[in-house]
Amino acid sequence: MIHKPILAAAALVLSLPAAAQDVQSERNPVSEDEQALRQTLVLDAPLADLWNLFATDAGVSSWMAPVGYVDLRTGGMIRTNYNACAEPEDDGWIENTIVNFVPERMITLQANLEPQREASWMNETIYARRDNLYSVIEFEAVSPDQTRLTMWGLGYGIGPEWETILGFFTAGNEWTFAQLQRAVAGEQVYPGCDE
Repeated sequence: MIHKPILAAAALVLSLPAAAQDVQSERNPVSEDEQALRQTLVLDAPLADLWNLFATDAGVSSWMAPVGYVDLRTGGMIRTNYNACAEPEDDGWIENTIVNFVPERMITLQANLEPQREASWMNETIYARRDNLYSVIEFEAVSPDQTRLTMWGLGYGIGPEWETILGFFTAGNEWTFAQLQRAVAGEQVYPGCDE
């Protein structure tokens, strides 16, 4: 989600630069009234290294947002802020609850959508189903130096009222994947607080 992205980290992005190369994005019907957003990318990173980019403070802060904290446990939290100088008590934090995880295999996140109540992609239908929206991120080694990352956005409904959020998170997650690609390549994605 996630959306947030993964994740919902993309929820506060106002403009989206170039998306990640080679991201495969597709919608998959799950039932008569529900669909999933599936996005996949192969990254040039060993599985353990890619996992650490999601599971540690330093990892999350290297690509998801300039400041990030991870409480890696079931019921824990990934908190990020786009303000590089943000303090824990400041506004602007994006929170994703860690629903469950299997180390180096998968992590399920649920975004706190309350701060996005007035977002352009939010409407009453989406808001009413906010507790059913999840992001499941799967990690799969395809070689010793490459890992396939698959993100599932689950709980999306079917119909015109869902098109705005699906479009937003498709583009937002592709942008987030591009940030991840940059971090994997060793680039500094965000400036520090003093920069």
